[in-house]
Amino acid sequence: MTDTQTPIPKRNDDAPKLYRFVGLIFLWLIPCFFIWVSLSSFLAAPAVWASEQILTYALPDIINTFSLSGSQAMLTTHFGELDGQIVSARAAGYRLAFPLNTRIVTYSLPFYAALHFATPSSNTTSGNDANMAGLCKGLLLLYPLIILGLISISLKNLMLGLGPAFIEGTSIGASLIGLGYQLSTLMVPTVAPIMIWAWQSRNSTLIQQLLIRK
Repeated sequence: MTDTQTPIPKRNDDAPKLYRFVGLIFLWLIPCFFIWVSLSSFLAAPAVWASEQILTYALPDIINTFSLSGSQAMLTTHFGELDGQIVSARAAGYRLAFPLNTRIVTYSLPFYAALHFATPSSNTTSGNDANMAGLCKGLLLLYPLIILGLISISLKNLMLGLGPAFIEGTSIGASLIGLGYQLSTLMVPTVAPIMIWAWQSRNSTLIQQLLIRK
């Protein structure tokens, strides 16, 4: 009789270690967040422009403009305040405006970039070109979520600032606006980069080692 033994897989000492990966993330966060802070206006501009097109189209009787100055966006309305009452901007003599810090939602960009650069690439044929192409694809996937975040925060500000004047002028429910605001500020900026990174890196050595690790 011959004994058959299940071959024991050899341990790959060159495989990326989890602790090294976490350390690389923190190292990459420093330059990524520095670039994000330095270019915050440039990075937020496409999302603010797209949000303005959507908001002014969907709520033309409420929203006047949605502009960007630095990292701060300003949402102006067709309403003003006179003697504690919400009235038209013409009657009040000025327009009510609501500031919005775009960094609340755009910090997903440097977070994703740090995850991307900290992950060892399994593609040795294309090299840096493939790595940068993957980065660009990931960032592009984040921008629709950033736009939704800016819209959700804007709707929340309008609901709280205008009250009945806003509720009567839109069919969007308060609970839906509140849910969208919570997701856009608390969940999406942190979870979405991780999900996009995990999908893009599913064939990397790092992910494979973490999945089969015993």
